[in-house]
Amino acid sequence: MDTQPLERKFAIGARLATLLAVGASSVGALLMIFIGLEDTAHAVWIQITREPGALPPGDATAIHLISALDRFLMAIVLLYFAYGIYTLFIRPREDPETLGVPQWLHVEGIGQLKQTLAEVTVVVLFVLFLRVAVETFVAQGPEISWREMFKLLTLPISIVLLAAALKLAELHPKGASDKTSRHSASKHGPGEPGP
Repeated sequence: MDTQPLERKFAIGARLATLLAVGASSVGALLMIFIGLEDTAHAVWIQITREPGALPPGDATAIHLISALDRFLMAIVLLYFAYGIYTLFIRPREDPETLGVPQWLHVEGIGQLKQTLAEVTVVVLFVLFLRVAVETFVAQGPEISWREMFKLLTLPISIVLLAAALKLAELHPKGASDKTSRHSASKHGPGEPGP
């Protein structure tokens, strides 16, 4: 029995599954951009109308803008993931230069994709902590209880531990591909092709 057609069908099915992941991530990114724009518009509306609410207009505006920043960062994470999966699994031989993609978006391997996603996740968590901290201090004022303070500190402690674990794991060391390409260029000369 020839197993090659079966393997080919499996490979095509796997590529279609990753295409679904790319599509879903792209739709999620567009949704997060829309929610971020909605938060920004709400912040502008609060500042223009100055309508009284539970919070002073300036504080409410700051919270909505921080929330919008959180949404935009999440959209960037989803877009980067979608593009990374696309270039690694669907069109691996596509030259990123022909797509007009900036250098920082080039994904050379799954390790680099995971490293970048982990780093951006730390930034997203930091922005989330900023939003929660502003909401807590605005809502409770300077008389915040020790219990609330302890609950508030769990997020930054988690962020520090996650960042330390990320540094220890170093899934894709920065500059590794640059060092390899520089070493190859110095070995063969600037105008000569590598092996």
